[in-house]
Amino acid sequence: MRSFFTKMKRILTPLSVVFFAAGIVTIVSYLIFGGNASTKAESAVFLLVLYFCLLILGTMIVFLIYDRYKGGFIENATDPTYALLTKLEQPVMVCTEDKKILWVNKAFARQYGGKDVEGMSADAFIKPQQDLLESPDHFVDGTIASIGKEEGAPTYRVRCYKIKVEDRFNYITVWQDLSELTELEEKYKNEQPLFCYIVIDNLDDILHLAEGNYRTVASMIDESMQAWAKEYGGVIREYDRDKYQMFISSGALDRMIESKFDILDRIREIRLGDSFIPVTVSIGIARIEGSLRERSDASVDALETALQRGGGQAVVRHKDGMDIFGGTTRTVQKKTKIRARVMGTQLTDLICSSSNVLIMGHRFADFDAFGACIGAAHFCVLSGVPFNIVCNKRDPNLKKCFEKAAKIPFITKDTFIDAAEAQDLLDINRTLLIICDVNNPAQFEAPDLAERASKIVCIDHHRKTGEFVNRPEMAYIDPSSSSACELIADMLEQCMKSGALDRDEAELMLAGIVLDTKKYEINTGAKTFGAAQYLKNEGADPSEVQQLFVTDYEDYRREAGFGAKVMVYREKYAIAVNENTDDDPSNRIAAAKAADRLLSVEGVCASFAVCQIGDAVRVSGRSNGKINVQLILERMNGGGRFDAAAAEVRATALTTVLTQLREEIDLYEADAADKDGRDKSKEKDKEKDKDKDKDKENEKDPKDDDKA
Repeated sequence: MRSFFTKMKRILTPLSVVFFAAGIVTIVSYLIFGGNASTKAESAVFLLVLYFCLLILGTMIVFLIYDRYKGGFIENATDPTYALLTKLEQPVMVCTEDKKILWVNKAFARQYGGKDVEGMSADAFIKPQQDLLESPDHFVDGTIASIGKEEGAPTYRVRCYKIKVEDRFNYITVWQDLSELTELEEKYKNEQPLFCYIVIDNLDDILHLAEGNYRTVASMIDESMQAWAKEYGGVIREYDRDKYQMFISSGALDRMIESKFDILDRIREIRLGDSFIPVTVSIGIARIEGSLRERSDASVDALETALQRGGGQAVVRHKDGMDIFGGTTRTVQKKTKIRARVMGTQLTDLICSSSNVLIMGHRFADFDAFGACIGAAHFCVLSGVPFNIVCNKRDPNLKKCFEKAAKIPFITKDTFIDAAEAQDLLDINRTLLIICDVNNPAQFEAPDLAERASKIVCIDHHRKTGEFVNRPEMAYIDPSSSSACELIADMLEQCMKSGALDRDEAELMLAGIVLDTKKYEINTGAKTFGAAQYLKNEGADPSEVQQLFVTDYEDYRREAGFGAKVMVYREKYAIAVNENTDDDPSNRIAAAKAADRLLSVEGVCASFAVCQIGDAVRVSGRSNGKINVQLILERMNGGGRFDAAAAEVRATALTTVLTQLREEIDLYEADAADKDGRDKSKEKDKEKDKDKDKDKENEKDPKDDDKA
């Protein structure tokens, strides 16, 4: 019975109650006073006048107390409470359980243009979070909504409070205007000060190769730097030779990103004398939360990443990772071996201060990774510190390496261990972990080992693509080197007397150099041949090294599988696909060889070999030096060098990876086209300036005519 009356009370409106009450009063009045009328006509007139008077009086009363009536949905509402909600500058909206709007205060109505919203659905205003009304207890912090759908409508944070009125629930939503706060946050974000560190990374090297005046070139670079800083409202200072520090705002960084750090191209146009080698700079910026010290340190880390990737690029670090711009020029090898001696001495000191050493390369190790690990182990032998090499002892591609390594005096049957055994030997604070031929944690032989170790050394020749969980004590990353074995050989040469290497040890390291240079055809320099000569003097026999590269029939068959389906994309990209699904890990090596072989085809500047291995698709890329395949495959979570790179995409179909590869090639070509367009426009501007200068010279001064 109670629910019936409750339902009736919801249905009745104030005016219907007035009509009903007026009728009842009229009838009662007729029964009491109607008999006094002399005629029926007088009685009817009396009833009509009484009825209409009661209607008018009731309607006036309803309009006078209507606001007080509307406040009745608030349980035990008092006059001060209602007055507070009515006069509150923050918009307030009250809804029923079925999301019908019961009442809004004046502030809400004003924001909605004075339109009547009562009876409308609350979803029209808080549609982004419909659960706000269904589960208000979960929205203590509120949700974001707006009043109206017009452009530029204010943004509000809405908090919901659930109250019980008799046997039903209503919801009071209070709206907090965030417009001013949003403007302040945007202003703070755009004006946030950032540190930018800049290094001219190859000027000294060019001075060794070409004649030129350092002061003149340095002045040209400084002029370009100052103009660049002024363009973005920054302040730049040279704090050391060839090193700059610049302060910019976060908004200026956004504009730099839009221009893709065109300063890299401006500096690249500067030449030293007749040298064909462009001057390059490396830039490191970090946009993170934290103190000024933390931002400065993060910017220094970004600069180190740019230098370790080969220089000539800008690295922007942020909370989600890092963005890289530039890197379109190949690095030039340094003739000096001073850095190798410094790094060798530092490595020896770190080994001597450790209880034991663990050495590892990348997954599916090749000759370069294996040979570099053997060379690093020799430093441990000299220091008298126990060591182990972490690798896949069941990898068939390393069979010949294990056989040759077994002949080295300091190698025993317990030297090589797997990742599980390495975990037992790891003393977090005292064990030194040396990582060779890889800098991306995703490609480590044992990623968990690198996450736990606190003392890490990285020696690699690939451009840096990943960040370590724990910062290395020493990072010797030089993309200008041909191989990791070259780096290790230089360090050994500078830190040991001649004749210290074993013959098999030298041959394994020489095999790494031969592999990564394609038998000295690519990515070679004076240091490469110097390292090879050093290893040959230590007893390495090139004919024995060639035996490690002998291909059996199965390997030949796997390589031939890539020749069945080859497509040429954009007239200069060759893509070979092996659709066999035998899941043989040896297909990785076959893919690399197939990509190398495709470069011999006329007109092909870059080649890619794609194959399915287990649940992953492997992509090997090679270049003749005109196209940076590392930038293409880096977008597919891969890495490598300018002319040799690879990527592995998991849980993705082969056709999908091929589509993604073509899309990344398109992006690379689009970036190259933009750069060419900017270069051509700059050349046109220079020609126009020259023409203007000539016109000025040809113009005659009227005074000269008068004098004549």
